[in-house]
Amino acid sequence: MTVEKNESSLVRSKSAYIYMIFVLMFVEILDTYCTLYPTVIPSKVIEEFLGNYPQNVAQSIFALCIAIASIGTYFVFLNQYMADRVGRKKILAFTVFGMGFSSLLLATSTNIIQYTIYLFMLYIFFSSDIWTIYISEECPPEKRGQWNTFVLMGGIGGALLLPIFRSIFITETAANWRGMTFFAVFLGIPLSILILFTFKETIKYEEMKEQRLSGADKQSMFRENLHTLFKSARRKEYIIILIISLIAGLNYVFFRLVEAFFASSGRMSESEVNIIIYVISISVILGYLITGIVADKWGRKPLLYLYGLLSPISIFIVVLGVNFSGITLIIIVGLGAGIAYITLQGIRIVARLITVEITPTDARGTGSGLRSLISAIGTTGGLLISSILIYFYGLAVAFIIISLPHLLILPLTYLFIKETKGVDLSEVK
Repeated sequence: MTVEKNESSLVRSKSAYIYMIFVLMFVEILDTYCTLYPTVIPSKVIEEFLGNYPQNVAQSIFALCIAIASIGTYFVFLNQYMADRVGRKKILAFTVFGMGFSSLLLATSTNIIQYTIYLFMLYIFFSSDIWTIYISEECPPEKRGQWNTFVLMGGIGGALLLPIFRSIFITETAANWRGMTFFAVFLGIPLSILILFTFKETIKYEEMKEQRLSGADKQSMFRENLHTLFKSARRKEYIIILIISLIAGLNYVFFRLVEAFFASSGRMSESEVNIIIYVISISVILGYLITGIVADKWGRKPLLYLYGLLSPISIFIVVLGVNFSGITLIIIVGLGAGIAYITLQGIRIVARLITVEITPTDARGTGSGLRSLISAIGTTGGLLISSILIYFYGLAVAFIIISLPHLLILPLTYLFIKETKGVDLSEVK
């Protein structure tokens, strides 16, 4: 990658942009795969490690274990804060390596405790969103959503590989779920080395670094970054985005246990579950496309309205759909699950995009990290609450109750969020 000087500003060459997009697409493939593969193996993990317990107890224990493991996502905040301190490139390489290495450890687990520990480690590294900072700091404001979409489209590979590998590895032998970790291992570790030795820092970070070295801009510390965030002109919107992220985090239980819900319904065969996984994978792709295109064409707010409304509706459709059979079940459950994945992932993507568009450059990593931390706290809280609900009422009731707070996104967006489409990041103060 090459970087040229143009007067006082840094200008990235066209080939450098192309290379950056190409590599970041592979990062997103890995990130998408590592985010999703733990969600399509719960029934087999439960069968292997918790098979001696009654179904509701086993699912409740598993939800509790996932809640404990989700504490690892709190370290995403540290990753993104460190991106402001030591640079985007080093932290990007570190998180990519972590996804590969943690997947390797996960494959070696022999009991639910080890599984929880290694899943905790995986959670530290995925969804750090460092690539989002790269894109947001490198591309023109009017193209930011599209560039995000280009990289997110890289996630197509990770999403499409998911049902393919599941149909290969998920068999009558419960222990074969470990095969789902292999792709992450073989991609993550080499990719981290490639990033470390061939990538460049973002232009805006290099400019900020030069200002710090020249004394024009003193290096801010963590408290100063927080002060910058909550004294900025758009602090009210940032606080609302944190609340929306908390709500979005609550419903992570649906992602993590919907496969176990299908498997334990007694009405779906393994092949039918795989069909739904294919539908979900395609929905993830459609979600990326819809979110990116609509975000740039009509703005971020319409998506928050739409996704906030459809999230609980789609989950209710899934819960009702498993009571049917045959092709009717596949159509109804596939429709509900597809919409659920589009909306639940879409809320996170839009919140992530708005965050980088309303936070100052020198605190952007910290702002993104704090948003991720708040979302992670919502995830842990949602899983802990769900663990209790599952024990007493089962997965279906837990899914519905936890989805209802998404309706609050509508009034919060209407009252407090300003449209950020086309915002120039250099003007954010």
